[in-house]
Order: sequence, then C-alpha cells, then structure tokens
Amino acid sequence: MQEPNVGDYFVVHTTGPAARLIQVGNWSIWNHAGLYLGDGMIIEARPTGVSLAPLSKYDNHEIIWSTGHDSPFTEAEAEELRQFALTFVEDSYGIWSIIALGIKCLTFGIPLIPADWFAEKEHSVICSQLVAWVWSHVGRRVSHKKHALVRPKDLAERLSGKGNSRSN
Repeated sequence: MQEPNVGDYFVVHTTGPAARLIQVGNWSIWNHAGLYLGDGMIIEARPTGVSLAPLSKYDNHEIIWSTGHDSPFTEAEAEELRQFALTFVEDSYGIWSIIALGIKCLTFGIPLIPADWFAEKEHSVICSQLVAWVWSHVGRRVSHKKHALVRPKDLAERLSGKGNSRSN
C-alpha cells in the first residue's frame, strides 16, 4: 500500500483481552482507530492516554484506511488537522466515553443516563472519538453521532469496504 496522506484515519483489528471486549461489545472485528500524521507516525488514544507511535507498530495487522474514500485534505487542512491532533498528546483516556458506550450497549441504546454528555465535556478521548473530533475540527464529519459515541466499528462501516485495506 502507498503511504497514507496526513489526516487519513485507520481502523485496525488487534488481539488481547481489551480488544476482544471491544469486538464482542460492538459485534465487529474492528477495535481500534487512529490518525496518520506523516513521516510514518500516527496518533492514537489507548488506555494509557493519547500518544504518538510509529505506524509500523501495526505491521502484520488487518487494517482499513480512509485513503481514497474521501477527497484528500488540502495542505492547509492537513496541517491544521495535524496541529490540532497534536494538542491531544498526553491527554488521558476517555473513561466517560467508555461508560457511555457501555451503557448504550447494555440498554440497547435507551438513554437512561446521559453519560455521553459527560464524555463530550471531558478533555480526554477514546481512539475513535479522537478521529471524529480531529476531523470535525477541519469541517469533516465521520459520523452523525456525538464524538464520544463514535466507535471503531462506525468508522469501519463508514468506509464500507471502499477504503484501502492492507494486511502486513
């Protein structure tokens, strides 16, 4: 696969206990997402917080890219997106987002507790929320949902097989 463009997002299938919980809870093989920032680097939100990492960490994993699905960002948009994404580095993981998604899953979407309201107010994110928030900052929406309720599954379904996939 060619190198992604700055701002492209990816959805990946990983393994491990947390990955399996996300997959089972969402009825999807896709359990993690992140953004490409250029020069082989990605930004992602993990339980340890938001950090930069080399894209190569997902070599040998099934991955879907937004590359080719949307029109590319202009240079100015890509730089604005990259700079905004970097403001999240070292932020904490979005526990209220996880709680909101868990409640939605357990109550089949019936809003008993407005945990998603808290999740939109906190300055911490989960992986797919990071993608949604950063893309919306440059005027693009990845979902009609609130940022805190966007799941990796939603990002993968948005691509509907139209994105480029690669297995390394």
